[in-house]
Amino acid sequence: MNAPHAAPDRDAERRRVERALRRATVPFPYLAGLCAEARVAIDDRVPTMGVFASGRMLANATFVARLDDADLLFVVAHELLHLALRTHRRAVGADRMQFNVAHDYIINDLLRGALGTTRIPAGGLDMPGARLRSAEEVLLEMRRAARARGDGDDAPRRMWRVAEDGSPGDLQGGGPGDDGGDDGGDVLADATERDWFGEDRDAQRARAREVEAAARRGVAIARATGALRGSLLAQMGLLPGDSGDDVDAERGAWRAPPALALQRWIESVAAGPRTFERAPRRAPPDAGVVLPGRRREGALLVVVLDTSGSMVASLGRALGALADACDAMGIDRVRLVQCDAAVTADDLVGPADLARRRLDGWGGSDMGPALRHLAADATVRAAVVLTDGDVLVPDGPWPFELLWLLPPDASASFAPAQGRVLRLTDSDRPDARSGT
Repeated sequence: MNAPHAAPDRDAERRRVERALRRATVPFPYLAGLCAEARVAIDDRVPTMGVFASGRMLANATFVARLDDADLLFVVAHELLHLALRTHRRAVGADRMQFNVAHDYIINDLLRGALGTTRIPAGGLDMPGARLRSAEEVLLEMRRAARARGDGDDAPRRMWRVAEDGSPGDLQGGGPGDDGGDDGGDVLADATERDWFGEDRDAQRARAREVEAAARRGVAIARATGALRGSLLAQMGLLPGDSGDDVDAERGAWRAPPALALQRWIESVAAGPRTFERAPRRAPPDAGVVLPGRRREGALLVVVLDTSGSMVASLGRALGALADACDAMGIDRVRLVQCDAAVTADDLVGPADLARRRLDGWGGSDMGPALRHLAADATVRAAVVLTDGDVLVPDGPWPFELLWLLPPDASASFAPAQGRVLRLTDSDRPDARSGT
């Protein structure tokens, strides 16, 4: 029988975690901003470690005490990379635990190379080569492996493992989901933070926006200095993908913003050519001169469709919302530009062709290539970008008007330097929120 462990010094273990956070800036200097946003708390309600989108990082004192400094650095860097890779947001609409596990595999494989270790500490999840694959590809591999074992589609539901004697072993540990309370592994839910800490929702969201901004700044610094290469660049969402599939439009699932608002925007920025065959709508009745009006020669809508990995689960509803909007406003042609971190297609289609489309990409998230592609075409006067907002957007300025259409659950922090933001709504909701 193993001798019982002495109770850990909670303050000492908290200081060790904070020291590990500072040490993480040596191999990952571009994560310094995230390290500064992180707030460490020792909390035995998590069996190992976990992190909220607000940057609050929880650590079980006994678990921390059982790790040496090198392993603790690995685990702390792992939690930081969940924030950098935006696991909390990308898991929206998916099984949170399974998506977390997919990112766990990817992050651990990334850290193995970055920290020069040959093993994953504390019995953590290990899939060699996962850093070269997207989270969606890892999820498919997990499910195939589960079916081969006879477990149906059940994926592994644990992160770190610690044995009762304190060494890496078979006793499973993860997030509070082990007892059914959170079900997100070490990626902890906003509702759990509000329940456990009485966190105000607005303050919580403000902190999460600051954390996300720090992550984006870190990625920008890493790109500028050349620190992001290869697999890490791909997992930060900055490389194009090479996947794709036929996607069926899901009509009626999402509703376009108030039709009048959308139509007014389209008419204001993409009016037809002037003609004296039709009087202008805004001409004063006593102008004393004859002014040309606008001739509609067939409405063309230029649309940039975000086909990055974070949009995969939403593309059917996005296509459906686009088709519904075209029907409502008499749009008879759509120039559909697909982009993840590179332009993968540029097609002229009719609204009926949106019912089923081959969509390519499923890689990183950068709308810059699509906007530069359209900027090279002098005939483009306006474009709609349909995206979840989890993208890089160069400041521009762009030589055309922009309208950003976001899904209902998109981040409220999305604020591009140019263009108006409107939100789709769920079909059972009559209202639509709009931004600036």
